[in-house]
Amino acid sequence: MKTQKIIKVGNSYGIIFPIDFIRLAKLKVGDKVEVEVDRATQSILITPKKINSKIMRKFEFYNWLNEYTEKNKELIKALAKH
Repeated sequence: MKTQKIIKVGNSYGIIFPIDFIRLAKLKVGDKVEVEVDRATQSILITPKKINSKIMRKFEFYNWLNEYTEKNKELIKALAKH
């Protein structure tokens, strides 16, 4: 894990990724990425567009599971007692 600083780029903001991250993700200049924010966990997922949607489905499932678990916390606790 590495800490990066958010910088101003024109009227927007950006994050510069270390070359090690880019190489590890097998990205190159011009590649497209999908960016998704999970408010519940305050996390950001950046997925190379060329990656199979299987990764996105897994991320979406875990998001749904977290939301469902939080919403039904008392029910789950009651079921666990039996």
